[in-house]
Amino acid sequence: MWYHEQFEALHVDARHRELLRFILLTVLEDISFTSKDGQFLRWDSRSEKVKLRNTRRRAVGRPPTKLFKKPRIVDVKTAVIRALDLIIGDVSLNQESSLKKGKQQLIIDSVLDSLPLQDESQFDAVITSPPYCNRYDYTRTYALELAFLGVSNKEVLDLRQKLLSCTVENRPKLMQLEDNYKNVARLSDYEFVKTILDEHQALQETVEALRVRSRLREVNNRGVISMVQGYFTELAFVILELFNVCKKGALVAIVNDNVRYSGEIVPVDLILTDIAARIGFTPQRIDVLPQRKGNSSQQMGKYGREALRKSILIWKK
Repeated sequence: MWYHEQFEALHVDARHRELLRFILLTVLEDISFTSKDGQFLRWDSRSEKVKLRNTRRRAVGRPPTKLFKKPRIVDVKTAVIRALDLIIGDVSLNQESSLKKGKQQLIIDSVLDSLPLQDESQFDAVITSPPYCNRYDYTRTYALELAFLGVSNKEVLDLRQKLLSCTVENRPKLMQLEDNYKNVARLSDYEFVKTILDEHQALQETVEALRVRSRLREVNNRGVISMVQGYFTELAFVILELFNVCKKGALVAIVNDNVRYSGEIVPVDLILTDIAARIGFTPQRIDVLPQRKGNSSQQMGKYGREALRKSILIWKK
């Protein structure tokens, strides 16, 4: 915070001040007692937070939480200088490059709201890695950065609901999507995608299998079922809009993970690719990355180990 105050007080223009603020944002994890670990922040056992928690646990006769110690916590000065060196190197390479200069536009909005408003047939290619259907709540993973930016608790809760559904806390967005398409006079597109989803046998079988396991009390959170439904629903509308904004012949590359719940494997890559084909894309291939994702220890203990694909999906308009 001292560095933040010093940077804000510098007599430089707004762009430089924003760059320095960005640097502090990028080094927060390096200088903190936290480490991003899947769907939450893991806290170092030397932090006051963990010490206090374990004191309370011992007071009621419970064992302390499993101890975790980061290999290295960097001091702020070292972290800031290292980040500045990286940026200087990037800028130098860019200045020396003979490549055509690009143009970037940052749209601060939900993709569900902003993509339907974009002009059609404007992009030669799309490369994206949407959230995975893995229960990861990115508002928790990036809690440190959000706190540093001064985002309030209410704003975090609102942001969590605006993100593409990938956690059990997400509420369904189907009515919101219907309103969006009504507002832009494209209700027929909404009905088109909804029909694809309703008639998609593999997707409906996957959801029904999870419902069966839930009735057998094998699903530890019923929100998993609505999350899976919401995930494919929202991604189907994203795929429709990607088709609309791409030029003919454009390639789309999407990175994604398959997931497993209560022993039921959800073939995310195959379902999304089939939805894309029904919307109008021509699937080119699915590249399976060498490293295969494992399962949680709870699932392996009950259902056995099953390698899950991490894939790059390539489609062509």
